[in-house]
Amino acid sequence: DKKLKDNIRKIENAVSKISEINGVTFDWKNNGKKSMGVIAQDVEKVFPELVETNENSGVKSVLYNGLIGALIEAVKEQQTQINELKRQIDFLKPDDK
Repeated sequence: DKKLKDNIRKIENAVSKISEINGVTFDWKNNGKKSMGVIAQDVEKVFPELVETNENSGVKSVLYNGLIGALIEAVKEQQTQINELKRQIDFLKPDDK
């Protein structure tokens, strides 16, 4: 809720930031179970507020819900780029009339 938040700002350059994070598949060391996600150290470089570090073990974990906002803004940025490219293509097309 907006009532619970201060310093609200749009995520800028979301496509660029998301591009620095790789989606990966992996096997968990403790049980061999296959999974997919991201590497906390990669996320930490671009979104340090989305990574927590366990004080005892030093193990990092990603607050995945926080990535949703960045992904939404990245999609919006890409859609703006797509719309601009469509406009340029339409401008360059010869009239078929």
